[in-house]
Amino acid sequence: MVDLRTNIAGIELRNPVLPAAGPNVKDASAMFSAWDSGAGGIVSKTVSVKPADDKRPTIRRTICSGIVNCETWSETPLVTFLGDLHKVKSAGCPLIASIGYKPNEVRELGQIIEKEISPDGFEFSVHYVGHRTEPIVEVASALRETVDKPIFMKVSPNFLDIPELIKAVLPFVDGFAAINSFGPVLDFDVENPIPRLGSDYGQGWISGPTILPIALRIIYQISTITDKPIIGIGGVEKGIDAVKMLMAGASAVGICSGAIKSGHQIYGKVSNEIGDWLNEHGQTSAEEIRGRYSHELAHRRTFSKIPVNFVDREKCVGCGACLSKCLQCAILMDDNKAAVESKRCIGCGYCTDFCPKGALTLNLR
Repeated sequence: MVDLRTNIAGIELRNPVLPAAGPNVKDASAMFSAWDSGAGGIVSKTVSVKPADDKRPTIRRTICSGIVNCETWSETPLVTFLGDLHKVKSAGCPLIASIGYKPNEVRELGQIIEKEISPDGFEFSVHYVGHRTEPIVEVASALRETVDKPIFMKVSPNFLDIPELIKAVLPFVDGFAAINSFGPVLDFDVENPIPRLGSDYGQGWISGPTILPIALRIIYQISTITDKPIIGIGGVEKGIDAVKMLMAGASAVGICSGAIKSGHQIYGKVSNEIGDWLNEHGQTSAEEIRGRYSHELAHRRTFSKIPVNFVDREKCVGCGACLSKCLQCAILMDDNKAAVESKRCIGCGYCTDFCPKGALTLNLR
């Protein structure tokens, strides 16, 4: 039987699926909705000392089923937001309070929130702190000096040297949330090419499935540096997405864009799908697959020369799905089965992704 209970830095979650900080957890009502819909715990929307003043519109859809937004942090006054946090914490929900951004701001917020709310942990965002290590370390240090609860740093994918940053903040944090949205980016309608967002020139930050591979890379990088827990964020909409993040090294996952698109029920849906996948693969907990990618990487097969694709004729059903996927025109049909012309094949591997029966494999010539 699968046990989805998860512990991150001493915080007990009923399952590894959390809401990621955003409009999906903007107030007590939204946070309770996430909890009632199956989230394993709650991460609040990021709050700062002063309310944000976001120009509308703030959220639009974009390519690859993604979302582009120009939201910053909570527009709710701190005193009101404290009331929301108090309601959630009093109800017994595991609560991570997300705060930002400058050293003096997180110091003030940390002191107030830990004293009045006593959340289970803190997340601090570095989205607007810059792209240098030193200012981010100052923020981490300021919060660490102020609070005793576990601290998670939310990593921006825009930071150029992730390993350097992670090593620098390790003394001050208990875990990481990776990643934030990516940007700035720009998108518009060619039939009406005006800004789609209320920001300066319509720029925003992209999230959703399109940033999942970026998130996986950064989660993996962090996991090679530290064993501290990682909350994987970025493009999780299905259980299989979450399983990938766990295998990359995450201990839990966070969902924001998926909830914006599909509603709060996505938390329970993804949690159930994780459980189903684990059960089907003979696993009893999410922890059993954490970091599996790193293990497999150490044992992967490598090629000393350019390989070529071979067709297992017993598996091939002659569907022809691979034919149009070879720019080298190296695949043809032979007696209603796919065949590879080895002199043309460059061993790129692209066609293997489209065979429904797994009949194509790379091997040495």
